[in-house]
Amino acid sequence: MKNKIKAFLDRGEIRDCFDIEFMLRKGVAMPFNNERQLTAFQKMLSRLKDRDFKVKLGSILEDDIREYYVTNRFRFLQEKLASISL
Repeated sequence: MKNKIKAFLDRGEIRDCFDIEFMLRKGVAMPFNNERQLTAFQKMLSRLKDRDFKVKLGSILEDDIREYYVTNRFRFLQEKLASISL
C-alpha cells in the first residue's frame, strides 16, 4: 500500500487510486506518514476529472465496474481518507 500511495503522489495516475481502493476493500490499512502527505493525496484525488474516469480508468475496466466508477468515482476511498486521524 505504501508503494501505491507514493506512486499516486508521484505520478497522479488514476489506476493507482483504483488499486488503493481495491486494497482498502480487502482490508489493507492506509499507512500515511503525516498530515501533509494525507492532505496532498486528498487534493490530488479531488483533481481527477470525468475524463480520467471515463477514458483512462474506463479503458482498463469491465463495463459493469466502469459504470460504478464513472458514477461514484472514489467515494469509498474519500470516506476512508476522511476518517483517518494522524
